[in-house]
Amino acid sequence: MSAFLIQNARVYRTEYRDFIPGAVVIEDGKIKEILTDPAAVIDGMETVDAKEQYLVPGLVDAHTHGRIGYDFDSATAEQMKAMRASYAADGTTTVFPTIASAPLSQIETAIDNVKAAGFDGIHLEGRYLNCKRRGAHREDLLFPLDVAELSSLLDRMEPLNVHISCAAELEGGEAFVKTAIARGATVSIGHTDATYEQALDAMSWGVNAFTHTFNAMRPIHHREPGPVVAGLTTENAYCEVIADGFHLNPAIVKLAYMAKKPAHLTLITDSMSATKCEDGEYSIAGEKVYVVNGKAINEEGNISGSTICLYQAVRNLMTFAGVSFAEALPYATIVPASMLKIEKSVGSIAAGKDADLLLVCPETYDITAVWQKGEAVAHV
Repeated sequence: MSAFLIQNARVYRTEYRDFIPGAVVIEDGKIKEILTDPAAVIDGMETVDAKEQYLVPGLVDAHTHGRIGYDFDSATAEQMKAMRASYAADGTTTVFPTIASAPLSQIETAIDNVKAAGFDGIHLEGRYLNCKRRGAHREDLLFPLDVAELSSLLDRMEPLNVHISCAAELEGGEAFVKTAIARGATVSIGHTDATYEQALDAMSWGVNAFTHTFNAMRPIHHREPGPVVAGLTTENAYCEVIADGFHLNPAIVKLAYMAKKPAHLTLITDSMSATKCEDGEYSIAGEKVYVVNGKAINEEGNISGSTICLYQAVRNLMTFAGVSFAEALPYATIVPASMLKIEKSVGSIAAGKDADLLLVCPETYDITAVWQKGEAVAHV
């Protein structure tokens, strides 16, 4: 339907972090208007009755490697389209497919397939990482921070919105980061052995985020705070967290929430191909991975991505930090959108933005409907 009205909704207003009775007009995939009268009717326009359910923005996942048996490093464009539909059915309407470490030719093919599959952005996590904190990334697949190679990849990724993770403390880090920023990308420090001072330097070059904070980073020490403390204590730095209760103890998630509220905690999934699948043997970043009880571990015993969905991360944050649904929502919507600098298009319900919307039952928090750019995706 090109134009329709969602009425009798409890519309989530990000600016208030609250639900306000109202109606929303959708035209040509965009939010045209928010009406204060929940019972409003527009002559000749199709109407959807929300029945006083919550109407919330579609979720934004800045860091995810795959699901339903596919990995963004190796999936075809058609497989990626299937993944895109699966994400949307679970409420994640904006996805930055995350490319892990791989040979350059494989990364280039993955970029082409991401573009062909219709995604709006991409996250290049692979290859420019510190081998000391490589996690599940194979050491032989890592590569120096090469500005010429980066420039070539940025050319290839156009016109996608680009987010890059790198160990900025490595040789050439300043030029690498500044090149990416000058080309319009956002940059996160991750898989890093940076000291506290080195992390501050990286932020002075333009780094605005910390990749899966705490994980694959130099740990906190009271005499060497490291990158974690740099991220948590710098007001404008965004800190990604994986709120699956496995990557981080729930108390650490609460700590990150307390440090970064109200606007710089970013919930991510870091999900891998086993998401939405049964336990078994999978792979990520060229490494064999074993998934048992939903937990992914490689042969070296390193955590290798998650199997969580972003909406579950929102519900986990409610439990871990003791916050309401209304308080938890921004950390999977407007905050990641702002980190990626796409907040003018997605992340909240406002006139002119994409009509990426979820209906949620107030009693159970179950998602009952999804629209992606105004198109009905799923009725669960």
